[in-house]
Amino acid sequence: MDRLEVIAPGRVCLFGEHSDYLGLPIIAAAIDLTIRIVATPIEGDAIAVEYKDTGETDRFPVAQEASYRHVRDYLRSAFNNLYRRDIRLTSGLRLDVTGSIPMAGGLSSSSALTVASVCAFAASAEATLSPEDLAVSAYEAEVKEFGESGGMMDHYASVFGNLIHLIPSQLTRLQPDISGLVIGNSGEPKADTVGDLAYIRRSAEEGYRILGEKIPEFHQLHTPLEEVAAKADELPRSCRLTTLTTIQNREITREARELLSESRPDLKRLGELINRHHALLRDGLHRSTPKIERMIEAALEAGALGCKINGSGGGGTMLALAPGREEDVAEALQAVGAASLVVHTDEGCRVRRVP
Repeated sequence: MDRLEVIAPGRVCLFGEHSDYLGLPIIAAAIDLTIRIVATPIEGDAIAVEYKDTGETDRFPVAQEASYRHVRDYLRSAFNNLYRRDIRLTSGLRLDVTGSIPMAGGLSSSSALTVASVCAFAASAEATLSPEDLAVSAYEAEVKEFGESGGMMDHYASVFGNLIHLIPSQLTRLQPDISGLVIGNSGEPKADTVGDLAYIRRSAEEGYRILGEKIPEFHQLHTPLEEVAAKADELPRSCRLTTLTTIQNREITREARELLSESRPDLKRLGELINRHHALLRDGLHRSTPKIERMIEAALEAGALGCKINGSGGGGTMLALAPGREEDVAEALQAVGAASLVVHTDEGCRVRRVP
């Protein structure tokens, strides 16, 4: 067994935040903030893990499924996912894990870790996984294993890289090279990412169920927005705004998909769509914070074409599209008390042998 290096990128969701787990389309880009795992064969029958950035360590046997030390024990769940499929190691392995993705920032650090872990275990066991199989396995290990509410966007983006359009399990690679991406990190901790997703999902799905009783052949992916809006007042207040917002976000993603089908898309128009998407996340799903709003205002004043909050929201990071004004926007974000990073699109998960 060779010594291997696996790199899996994080991602930004340009369009369709809080959509993929509702069966709605998204547009996402892998970015060059990554999780890196170096897998080294060792003597014995254990897997030894060192998380270099946090100082945490782990150790468990190769000959049986690993028990979980805590909820969302993603590296162990990646191992278990493959073990159940008879993709198994025959000797010991040391995993050194490092990363540059801000944790709990809406940039998919946990999904990148899970993708990298599945890839590292499979490659070390000399098993070949197709890119789709890798993405699905990582989704199963991170989401289904722990009964969570997320979708597959993060895993497909991390595996396939660059810019993708995804309707659940239906992937399209988009060609335009999106440049000028700046991440602003508010430094605000998120209270309950998993709970937020579960609440939004329950609320929207309740709205869809009721709409199905009022609109013949209703489907959240296809029914025109006008038909949904005409029935919105008949929905309970508990799910009305969430339901309508998700369908409005669907339409913005559709417009963006058409725009990004062009070889030279209008970036000003793209920025306007990003701003519209953020307004819905802020006002319809209540995902922003006062500090994120100050950051977005500063970024727009510094020349960004569009800005939005990332991930589940309620803190964490935001994204600015600022081609040619990246440094200006990064400095403006720092001036309002945020950390900032200029990022680029990434090719996706890869593995290579190392000395």
